[in-house]
Amino acid sequence: MILVCIIFLFSFNFNVDSASINKTKLELECEFPPKMEEDLTHVRKKRLTTETGLVCLEDYPYTISIRLHGKHWCGGALVSKQWILTAAQCFDYVTKEEVSIRIGSVFRDFGGQLLSVVEIQLHPDYKIDQYYPEHNLAMIKMNIPVQPSPRIKPVSLPTENADLPPMFGEVVVTGYGSVITGQIREGEYQELRRMIVREVPRSDCRMMYGNDYRLQHDHMCLQSIVKGVALCAGDTGDPAVLFSGLNRAGTLFGIALFSGTEECAFKSKPGVYAKVSYSRTWIDKILAGIMNDRVDSADSGENAIPFDTD
Repeated sequence: MILVCIIFLFSFNFNVDSASINKTKLELECEFPPKMEEDLTHVRKKRLTTETGLVCLEDYPYTISIRLHGKHWCGGALVSKQWILTAAQCFDYVTKEEVSIRIGSVFRDFGGQLLSVVEIQLHPDYKIDQYYPEHNLAMIKMNIPVQPSPRIKPVSLPTENADLPPMFGEVVVTGYGSVITGQIREGEYQELRRMIVREVPRSDCRMMYGNDYRLQHDHMCLQSIVKGVALCAGDTGDPAVLFSGLNRAGTLFGIALFSGTEECAFKSKPGVYAKVSYSRTWIDKILAGIMNDRVDSADSGENAIPFDTD
C-alpha cells in the first residue's frame, strides 16, 4: 500500500475520473492522487479538505459513516469496539432498522465493513421538540464488536467538563459529507476529508449568529483556519478531535451540529459543536455495560482516558 501511495503522490496524473482505476485499487487508502491547490474551481474547495486533497483513514481511524436507508446521512466517531458517538438530531423520527454503519473505509459508499444497528441511545435530556436542543448527542450500538486495526480504532474521550485547551495542538474535523450545498448523497467515490479548525470565543460566536442560533451551555464554536472551507450537508455528527503532544492518537472534544445556511464555500460563521466532555457521565454509564470494552487511546494524555484493546 505504501508503494501505491508513493506512485500516486509523485505522478502528475491528476485526473480523478480515470476509468482505469478499478475497484481493487479504490479499496486502498491512498489511491486518489492529490488535488492541485492552484485549482480553485475544484469542488473539494467547497468543504472539508486537506492541503493536498488527500486523506488516509489510518490517520483518523475512528471516523464512520452513518447510513439512512443505505445512503450516507451523518458522521460519527467510534468510541469503543461496539459504540459510536454522534448527534442526536440525526435520529429525529428515525428507527434503528433504518440505520446502518460503514466503518473502516476511506470511501463513503463502499469498502470496509457495513454493520447494522441494534440500539440507539439518545441523551436523556435531549428534547426533540426544542429548536436549539441541549445535550444533542446519541450513542449507537453496532450489531457486532469491531476488531481494532490501523483503519478501525476508537478515539479517546476527554475528562468530564474539560474545555478545549487554548492554543494547544491541532483540532481536526473529519467526515464524508457532501461537496455541494444541499446534496447529501450525491456524487461518486466520495471519500474522507478533513478540516483543521480553531475555537471561536462564545461571545464572538453569539455576535456572529445573532438571533439565527441560540448557543447552549454545552455548545462550542469551531471555525476552519482556511477561508471557504466549512461543514456541509451530511457533516452533522462529524467528530472534532484534538491532536497534541500529550495524546497524539487524538481526543474527541466535539460533535458537529450546525454551521449556518449559506452555501458551504461561502460560510462565514463558525460551526456549532456539542461538547463531549459535558456528557461524560452519560457516556460512561452506557459504556460501563459493555464487558471488556472501554474507551481507548494509544497515548494517554492529560484529557484522555486510556483504552485496552486486549
